[in-house]
Amino acid sequence: MSVEWGSRLKSRRSLYNIEREVISKDNFHEQEDKDKHFAGLQDEVTDKKLRQVWSDLSGLWLVHSKMAKWEEPFDERRWGLLPRSKESGESVLARHDIGAYCCKGCKDSEDLTPGQDNFSCSRLAGGFRLHCIADGHGPGGHWVSDRVVRILPYFLSSRDCRRLLCRGEVATALKCAFERMQADLISASEVDGISLLYAGTTAICILRQIHSSVVWVACVGDSRVIHLSGDGRVTFSTTDHKPSDPVERERVLKHGCEITVSVAGNGEELEKICVVGEVGRAPELGFTRSLGDLWYKSYGVTAEPDIFKLEKELGDGSGHFLLASDGVWEFLNNEDVSKIVHSCLQQGMPKELIVKEVAKVAKAKWKEEDDYCDDISLILVPTAQKTSSPPAPDDSCLGGLIYCSEECRGRLDKLFG
Repeated sequence: MSVEWGSRLKSRRSLYNIEREVISKDNFHEQEDKDKHFAGLQDEVTDKKLRQVWSDLSGLWLVHSKMAKWEEPFDERRWGLLPRSKESGESVLARHDIGAYCCKGCKDSEDLTPGQDNFSCSRLAGGFRLHCIADGHGPGGHWVSDRVVRILPYFLSSRDCRRLLCRGEVATALKCAFERMQADLISASEVDGISLLYAGTTAICILRQIHSSVVWVACVGDSRVIHLSGDGRVTFSTTDHKPSDPVERERVLKHGCEITVSVAGNGEELEKICVVGEVGRAPELGFTRSLGDLWYKSYGVTAEPDIFKLEKELGDGSGHFLLASDGVWEFLNNEDVSKIVHSCLQQGMPKELIVKEVAKVAKAKWKEEDDYCDDISLILVPTAQKTSSPPAPDDSCLGGLIYCSEECRGRLDKLFG
């Protein structure tokens, strides 16, 4: 046993050192062709395959929000890191100059259900970086958003998507990954006993290869991505998929939905959609695209993302991307958020404190309106992304929390299963 583990450790470290090097433009395709480590896009998703991607061999990593079984109002979510490492997810993102935040809102003081927002930041094969936020809704929405932020990076790491990325067909890779994500939610929900009839999630992500001057953005629903220039101007924003948008409105009406209108406490009119004849009997949606939501998939609520290719919008590269769930955007517009972020940057605040400051202002705005507060998640990423070494590997299977880690349990399964 010791000989076998020693051999694995040597192999791990040699491959890890190779992946520590930044993949050059010249060897990018060669590196991709040599890597047979990943599953096909249509293969069944298993814990073993997930461990294999975010494992000891590749130098790839995934930082994600960790969902608890129950959460009190305004609980801030802890972070998970794959593969098992001597570092924390917080320290890995800090080394890459990335700030992230995920907090449950407040329905009422006694509500202990899990928050429905989740996020992930990951390094994929070929020098790609992916940042995602998902805002779940409905019964089981927390499960949906958690699975999306963990599994979407896995699908983009599949052999099929990586070949598309190698050929520069990034938009196609993103569309394929989202399509596969919807199918995975259906199959996985059946296994886990989750009903997707009225449960789903929004999803936003940005994808970039470290040598490229282009950033790709994909979005479904009313979470939002904005790009801020170095002087604080908003140079790009996704458009929320809501029934107020003429194109979105036309599609859902054509497929059998109707628009309902209600008045909020502040006098604002709120438009939602519902299947014709089902008002009062089925949940209404305030957005027109989502993952999950099987009841609405025959009525124009598509899981297909809008995809944007950004280059000129990035300017001299001194700006930042901000991804956020609608808990931020409900009472703050793009310019409000850009002013907060720019002011904090001017003061030299670290990214992890800047996202907390935006969340603090957003929570205060909710408090002005009502005791209710939506879940809030943010990611702040420099336009000129910083490269750094992967998480320091931890080869120990000894003691405490490390002994209980996912990869360690996988090893024990192999040894004794």
